[in-house]
Amino acid sequence: MSDDDDRQRRLDELRGRVRSQLKEEGVEFDDEDSDEEPDDSDSSGGLMDRIERRRRRVARRRALNRERTRKAVEQGEDATLARLPAALRERAEEDWVRNLAVLLVVVGSLLGVSSGMLLVSSDPRDLISSPLFEAQQSVDLHGLVLTDLDAENSTGGDPVEGVQVELLHLADETSEARTQTGPDGRFTFTDLPRKEMLLRVTHAGNVTIERTLVPGDLPEVTLTLRVGEGVDERDLRTESGLASAVQLSTAIAFLSLVAAGLGFAGATEARRGLRYRRTQLLCGLGLFSRGNIFFGPLLILMGMALLMIARPQFLDQHRPYADE
Repeated sequence: MSDDDDRQRRLDELRGRVRSQLKEEGVEFDDEDSDEEPDDSDSSGGLMDRIERRRRRVARRRALNRERTRKAVEQGEDATLARLPAALRERAEEDWVRNLAVLLVVVGSLLGVSSGMLLVSSDPRDLISSPLFEAQQSVDLHGLVLTDLDAENSTGGDPVEGVQVELLHLADETSEARTQTGPDGRFTFTDLPRKEMLLRVTHAGNVTIERTLVPGDLPEVTLTLRVGEGVDERDLRTESGLASAVQLSTAIAFLSLVAAGLGFAGATEARRGLRYRRTQLLCGLGLFSRGNIFFGPLLILMGMALLMIARPQFLDQHRPYADE
């Protein structure tokens, strides 16, 4: 046997061992590969021939993966796993990290849905009228009556004694309580119901003062007497912020529901294992679902951390197979 034959025999044995080892690791070969595999020692093959052989091998591999995907879909299996090489496919089937991440994201999103539905269905007026937020049954009303300021003579601003002060119900103007100011110009009503009333202040020779108010909304009412006739009317009722609170609560509720939906989409992407960045983006948006304020986002965040560990399981992380 010549030296060239012995070299060729050793080279064939080495190729056989390499192919066997690669097959054990999950790399599959067609019969055409062995027939068309060139002898690297042959110097007659040019660069263009090697490029063409490489192109044919890539085309065969893509066709093989497409056929494998089609069969997996027909058999009801995961097409994503079917497109991976055998070694990666076995690892994906046995790996539990990605499945646990999917579970955490789903649970966190469900908590977000429950929080959003609770905000949508609840009425802030019911919350305010509940015993927990029940306002005081009776309140006191304090006031001060002063004379009008005279800028030219630098006088005025003095307390007025003996001014008639009366509280009337708005519905029928019946009297709730009546009193007079003391030497310091002050007056006080005690044990008043917390509802809208009319405060009327009368004094001979001065304009009558009428103020619509709710006892307890203001710590003290300061009134100024002006010489003249007629009635000085003013509304001191504070504007309720209940409508704004309802609108804000509704907006937050719908934001939570939309974010929870994005969290479910992220869990679906994680289960498919196609695109890692898209999966993390959707899960990140799912953090705004605010499930139980803190607990839901924490679960989603833990799921995202596990997805970072399971990153090699995503198809776009394997460039040779990303476009197949």
